[in-house]
Amino acid sequence: MSEFSKELQITAEFCHERPIDVFSKHIPLEWVEEATQQTGRTSLRKRRLPAEQAVWLVLGIGLQRNRSIQDVCDKLELAFPDVDGKFTPMATSSIIKGKERLGDKPMRYLFKTTAQQWEQQSDFDEVCGLKLLSVDGTHFKTHNTEENQHFGFAQKGASVKYPMLNN
Repeated sequence: MSEFSKELQITAEFCHERPIDVFSKHIPLEWVEEATQQTGRTSLRKRRLPAEQAVWLVLGIGLQRNRSIQDVCDKLELAFPDVDGKFTPMATSSIIKGKERLGDKPMRYLFKTTAQQWEQQSDFDEVCGLKLLSVDGTHFKTHNTEENQHFGFAQKGASVKYPMLNN
Protein backbone atom coordinates (compact mmCIF):
# COMPACT_ATOMS: atom_id res chain seq x y z
CA MET A 1 0.00 0.00 0.00
CA SER A 2 1.40 3.37 -0.98
CA GLU A 3 2.01 6.13 1.57
CA PHE A 4 -0.76 8.19 -0.06
CA SER A 5 -3.21 5.27 0.25
CA LYS A 6 -2.35 4.89 3.94
CA GLU A 7 -3.00 8.58 4.54
CA LEU A 8 -6.34 8.36 2.73
CA GLN A 9 -7.33 5.38 4.85
CA ILE A 10 -6.36 7.22 8.06
CA THR A 11 -8.36 10.24 6.92
CA ALA A 12 -11.40 8.12 6.06
CA GLU A 13 -11.28 6.40 9.47
CA PHE A 14 -10.91 9.75 11.22
CA CYS A 15 -13.85 11.31 9.38
CA HIS A 16 -16.12 8.31 9.96
CA GLU A 17 -19.21 9.23 11.99
CA ARG A 18 -18.89 8.11 15.58
CA PRO A 19 -21.38 8.00 18.47
CA ILE A 20 -21.29 10.10 21.63
CA ASP A 21 -18.92 7.58 23.23
CA VAL A 22 -16.10 9.26 21.33
CA PHE A 23 -16.83 12.51 23.17
CA SER A 24 -16.94 10.84 26.55
CA LYS A 25 -13.59 9.19 25.90
CA HIS A 26 -11.89 12.58 26.37
CA ILE A 27 -14.63 14.52 28.14
CA PRO A 28 -15.95 12.40 31.01
CA LEU A 29 -19.56 12.80 32.09
CA GLU A 30 -18.31 13.99 35.50
CA TRP A 31 -16.75 17.08 33.86
CA VAL A 32 -20.01 17.90 32.10
CA GLU A 33 -22.02 17.45 35.31
CA GLU A 34 -19.52 19.61 37.20
CA ALA A 35 -19.74 22.32 34.54
CA THR A 36 -23.53 22.52 34.80
CA GLN A 37 -23.50 22.34 38.62
CA GLN A 38 -20.77 24.94 39.14
CA THR A 39 -22.46 27.40 36.80
CA GLY A 40 -25.97 26.89 38.20
CA ARG A 41 -27.36 25.33 35.01
CA THR A 42 -28.21 21.84 36.26
CA SER A 43 -31.74 20.89 35.24
CA LEU A 44 -33.95 20.85 38.31
CA ARG A 45 -37.06 19.72 36.45
CA LYS A 46 -37.22 16.51 34.48
CA ARG A 47 -36.78 17.61 30.87
CA ARG A 48 -36.42 15.69 27.63
CA LEU A 49 -33.21 17.63 26.97
CA PRO A 50 -31.57 18.30 30.36
CA ALA A 51 -28.63 20.68 30.70
CA GLU A 52 -26.03 17.90 30.64
CA GLN A 53 -27.41 16.63 27.33
CA ALA A 54 -27.49 20.19 25.97
CA VAL A 55 -23.72 20.38 26.61
CA TRP A 56 -23.21 17.27 24.47
CA LEU A 57 -25.47 18.82 21.84
CA VAL A 58 -23.35 21.99 21.65
CA LEU A 59 -20.20 19.86 21.33
CA GLY A 60 -21.89 17.75 18.65
CA ILE A 61 -23.02 20.80 16.69
CA GLY A 62 -19.45 22.09 16.67
CA LEU A 63 -18.02 18.79 15.49
CA GLN A 64 -20.75 17.80 13.05
CA ARG A 65 -21.29 21.11 11.29
CA ASN A 66 -22.61 19.46 8.14
CA ARG A 67 -25.66 18.20 10.04
CA SER A 68 -28.76 20.00 11.25
CA ILE A 69 -29.18 20.55 14.99
CA GLN A 70 -32.11 18.11 14.93
CA ASP A 71 -29.98 15.49 13.20
CA VAL A 72 -27.10 15.93 15.67
CA CYS A 73 -29.53 15.53 18.58
CA ASP A 74 -31.03 12.40 17.04
CA LYS A 75 -27.66 10.94 16.01
CA LEU A 76 -26.22 11.35 19.51
CA GLU A 77 -29.48 10.09 21.09
CA LEU A 78 -29.48 12.99 23.52
CA ALA A 79 -33.14 13.35 24.45
CA PHE A 80 -34.71 11.35 27.24
CA PRO A 81 -37.76 9.30 26.26
CA ASP A 82 -41.19 10.91 26.30
CA VAL A 83 -43.89 10.00 28.84
CA ASP A 84 -44.68 6.79 26.92
CA GLY A 85 -41.04 5.71 27.11
CA LYS A 86 -40.50 6.16 23.37
CA PHE A 87 -37.63 8.08 21.77
CA THR A 88 -39.58 10.26 19.38
CA PRO A 89 -37.78 13.07 17.59
CA MET A 90 -37.79 16.31 19.55
CA ALA A 91 -39.17 19.45 18.03
CA THR A 92 -36.41 21.74 16.79
CA SER A 93 -37.86 24.54 18.93
CA SER A 94 -37.42 22.39 22.07
CA ILE A 95 -33.81 21.68 21.14
CA ILE A 96 -33.11 25.37 20.57
CA LYS A 97 -34.77 26.31 23.89
CA GLY A 98 -32.67 23.70 25.71
CA LYS A 99 -29.52 25.09 24.13
CA GLU A 100 -30.52 28.65 25.04
CA ARG A 101 -31.34 27.65 28.66
CA LEU A 102 -27.85 26.21 28.91
CA GLY A 103 -26.14 29.47 27.99
CA ASP A 104 -22.39 29.88 27.60
CA LYS A 105 -21.15 29.56 31.19
CA PRO A 106 -21.10 25.74 31.35
CA MET A 107 -19.25 25.63 28.01
CA ARG A 108 -16.65 28.10 29.28
CA TYR A 109 -16.25 26.09 32.48
CA LEU A 110 -15.93 22.84 30.52
CA PHE A 111 -13.37 24.43 28.18
CA LYS A 112 -11.19 25.46 31.13
CA THR A 113 -11.59 22.06 32.79
CA THR A 114 -10.64 20.16 29.64
CA ALA A 115 -7.66 22.45 29.01
CA GLN A 116 -6.34 21.84 32.52
CA GLN A 117 -6.96 18.09 32.42
CA TRP A 118 -5.71 17.51 28.89
CA GLU A 119 -2.39 19.18 29.67
CA GLN A 120 -1.76 16.35 32.11
CA GLN A 121 -2.94 13.50 29.87
CA SER A 122 -1.26 11.71 27.01
CA ASP A 123 -3.89 9.28 25.63
CA PHE A 124 -5.17 11.26 22.64
CA ASP A 125 -6.31 10.11 19.24
CA GLU A 126 -3.53 10.54 16.72
CA VAL A 127 -3.71 11.53 13.08
CA CYS A 128 -0.53 11.14 11.04
CA GLY A 129 1.49 10.81 14.25
CA LEU A 130 0.16 14.05 15.78
CA LYS A 131 -2.10 14.40 18.82
CA LEU A 132 -5.57 15.62 17.89
CA LEU A 133 -6.44 18.46 20.27
CA SER A 134 -8.75 20.65 18.18
CA VAL A 135 -10.40 20.99 14.80
CA ASP A 136 -9.03 23.65 12.49
CA GLY A 137 -10.81 25.55 9.77
CA THR A 138 -14.20 25.77 11.44
CA HIS A 139 -16.57 28.73 11.67
CA PHE A 140 -19.02 29.27 14.53
CA LYS A 141 -21.86 31.77 14.68
CA THR A 142 -21.85 33.76 17.92
CA HIS A 143 -24.41 36.00 19.56
CA ASN A 144 -24.70 39.38 17.87
CA THR A 145 -23.46 41.45 20.82
CA GLU A 146 -21.22 44.47 20.91
CA GLU A 147 -18.34 42.52 22.46
CA ASN A 148 -18.50 39.92 19.64
CA GLN A 149 -18.46 42.47 16.79
CA HIS A 150 -14.65 42.28 16.56
CA PHE A 151 -14.87 38.70 15.23
CA GLY A 152 -16.28 39.94 11.92
CA PHE A 153 -19.27 38.68 10.02
CA ALA A 154 -18.31 36.63 6.96
CA GLN A 155 -16.43 36.48 3.69
CA LYS A 156 -17.25 38.75 0.76
CA GLY A 157 -20.66 38.27 -0.76
CA ALA A 158 -22.12 36.36 2.18
CA SER A 159 -24.99 37.87 4.14
CA VAL A 160 -24.57 36.71 7.72
CA LYS A 161 -26.44 38.38 10.55
CA TYR A 162 -24.23 37.03 13.35
CA PRO A 163 -20.52 37.46 14.02
CA MET A 164 -18.45 34.46 12.94
CA LEU A 165 -15.72 32.98 15.12
CA ASN A 166 -13.08 31.35 12.92
CA ASN A 167 -10.73 28.64 14.13
